[in-house]
Amino acid sequence: MPHYRYHEAHGSEDEITVIEDKSMFVKDQNGNWAPGFEFVDTQTVKAHPSIIDALLEDSERLWSMDEILAEISDVA
Repeated sequence: MPHYRYHEAHGSEDEITVIEDKSMFVKDQNGNWAPGFEFVDTQTVKAHPSIIDALLEDSERLWSMDEILAEISDVA
């Protein structure tokens, strides 16, 4: 039986749980703030809602976090 950190999570062992966290921001080398993310464990990620929205926009395709951050940077 798979173990999940959060009891609301359901699915198979190879799925990743994404937790929305509005406080997730990172500062780049130039001092600019951008939406961010961090891994809680190997199958759980905390991410800013903008990153989650970008993931859900085109769910037929797998996006890397770098692609999502680049897309958000172009919009902001």
